Amino acid sequence: MKILLATNNKAKIERFKRLIKVIDSNIELLSPSESGIEIINTEENGSNLMENAELKARAYLGKVDFPILSNDTGFYVEGEGFIDAPKRKALEGLDENNLSEEEISKKLLNFWKDIASKYGGKVDAAWVEAFILLLPNGEVKKSESRREVVLTNQEFGTPHINFPIRALYYSKITNKPAVLHTEEDEVVELKPVIDAMTKILK
Repeated sequence: MKILLATNNKAKIERFKRLIKVIDSNIELLSPSESGIEIINTEENGSNLMENAELKARAYLGKVDFPILSNDTGFYVEGEGFIDAPKRKALEGLDENNLSEEEISKKLLNFWKDIASKYGGKVDAAWVEAFILLLPNGEVKKSESRREVVLTNQEFGTPHINFPIRALYYSKITNKPAVLHTEEDEVVELKPVIDAMTKILK
């Protein structure tokens, strides 16, 4: 079974491919480039994460004859509230097309360090995600997940250039820095995501 992942984010592609293997090894998850499809940059102007996820999936409807998986992610920080577009918020209105990957990574890292510093170096936070599976006939399946973490101003390891914030938090489930997780730890940390994806894929 093939599924198109509606993103060109390298970190997301890596993560979802790992998670799909946990859920069902018979599923082949393909990025747009791997499917020979032109990458579509969707304007995320929905009123919530679920609407944005569906917008991203529908942008590829008709481009392939198999299901399309998409998601949108928000970040909740105690005292700051819910941030539905964490990357956009961290870049403070800058056009990321005018920045290198290294520049974007550094700006994101410094932004979240500053947030944690504001609360004495660490603060409760959570990743909130919405998932959409869009079938070729237009039918939509939906699910959500929430992962509790502690955001800090400390770098626990080398930040991933496409996901630098991961070096700054530890999971409440594993009580370990996310960037230092083993594959087994990561499966435990991402269980809410795995459960949400399993709900719409099975």
